[in-house]
Amino acid sequence: MPTNSDGKNPLKTPGTWVVIAIASAIWLGIAGERSLQRTVLLMWLSMASFMVGSLIGFLFSSYGEESNTLGKIRDWLIGAMTALTVTNVGAIRSVLRYFAAGSSDTEFASIIAAAILYSGLGFFFMFFQRELILNVLLAKSRAEREKVGGTLEAGKVIQKLLIRLPASVLSGGESISEIPEVNEKEQKQLKDLLYSQEVETFLQDAEAAVGRDTVDWDVVSKAAYISYYRVFFEKEDRNATGKALQWITRALNIYPMHIDLTMKYAYLLGDTDPRASVAILERLSVQPTAPMIVKQWLGCMLRYLPERLDEAISLSEQYHELFPNEADTYFNIAIAYGQKYRQELQSTGGMDLPQSVSRQKVLSNLKEGLLRRPDMTKVVQSTWTKSGQAFEALFHDPEFRAVVGLPAAKAALSTAS
Repeated sequence: MPTNSDGKNPLKTPGTWVVIAIASAIWLGIAGERSLQRTVLLMWLSMASFMVGSLIGFLFSSYGEESNTLGKIRDWLIGAMTALTVTNVGAIRSVLRYFAAGSSDTEFASIIAAAILYSGLGFFFMFFQRELILNVLLAKSRAEREKVGGTLEAGKVIQKLLIRLPASVLSGGESISEIPEVNEKEQKQLKDLLYSQEVETFLQDAEAAVGRDTVDWDVVSKAAYISYYRVFFEKEDRNATGKALQWITRALNIYPMHIDLTMKYAYLLGDTDPRASVAILERLSVQPTAPMIVKQWLGCMLRYLPERLDEAISLSEQYHELFPNEADTYFNIAIAYGQKYRQELQSTGGMDLPQSVSRQKVLSNLKEGLLRRPDMTKVVQSTWTKSGQAFEALFHDPEFRAVVGLPAAKAALSTAS
C-alpha cells in the first residue's frame, strides 16, 4: 500500500476523504447545471451507489469469525451480480433512467458515470476502512478477550466438578473431606482438576482482565465457581475464602439476581458472619423464583444462631416433608438438637439429662439418618463429636455411642478428640 513521505497511509487519514467529499460537492454543483431537480437526483443516486459499494466492500473485507457467515453471503452476491449483469442489463438501464432529469444520451452518461464512480468510492471507502482501521481494532478487541486464556478449559473443569461432586456437597456440605462418597483418591482427582495448570492460567489472566476492565460474565462466573470449590480444599485459609467472596461479588455485580452464586456467597460468609449469611438467605428465600433448596441452606445456617435453633429445625422439617426421600435434613435436625442439648447441659452445670427431649431428638434423627446414609457414620464419629461440635456433649453417652457405632467399652475412657 503506498504511503506518504512521513510514512502514513493516505487512505487511512481523514483528510483524503474530506477532499473527496468536497470534490463531490463541486462536481454535483457543476453536473446539476443549476437545476434543483437534476442536482437532487444526482445526489440521491450518488448516495445510493456509495451505500451499495460500501455494503459490497463490507462483505469483501469480512474477517475472522465473520467469514463463517458473511463469506456465504459474499459468494452468493458475486454469483448474483454476475448473473444480473449478464442477463439483466436492460433492467439495470431502466432503473438508472429514473435518476435522469432528461432523456438525452448525455444525461444518461452522467447517470452511469455517477453510479460507477460512487459505487467504487463506497467500495474502497469501506474496504480500506475495514482493512486498515476497523478490522485492526476488531482483532485487538478479540485478542484482549482471548487473553483470558483457558476459559474453555475452566468451563470443562466446572462441568467435571458438578458431575463428580456428590449431592451433599452441592447442597451445602461442610467440606469435601468430610463427605464419605469422596474418598482420598477422588479428592486428589478433584484437587488436581481445580489446581491444574490450565485453571491457574485462567485465573491469572482473569485477574489481569479485571485490571483492564475487559472481563465479562462468562469469565467472572467461571472464576467464581472455581474459587468457591477451592475453598473446600483450603478450609483454614482465609485468603482462599476472601478470594472466592471477591469473585462471587464481581459476578453478582453483573448479575445480582443469580440465585446459585448468592447462596454460595451466603455459605462462605457463614464461617465469619453467620448472621449476615442468614440475612442474605432470608431475603433470597422470599423471592418467587427461589428454589426450595434455599430453605434447606437457611435451615443449615440458622444452626449457628443459638437463639434461632427452633427455626432451623422447622425449616429442615418443612424441606423434608417436600422431599421425604432425602437424608441430609436428618443430620441438620440432629445437629440443631445437639446444640439445644448443649445449652440445656450448660444451664444444669453439666449434669446429664437422659430424659431431655433434645437428646431424644438427636438420637432419633441420627438413627434415621444413618439408616439411610450409613456412609456418614465415620463423619459423625470422628468430626461431629470433636470439641465445640454439636455432639461433643454426647460423646460419652452410651445410647449415642450405640447409635453412631462407637464401642461401648471406650465410653468411660475416651474423650472428645
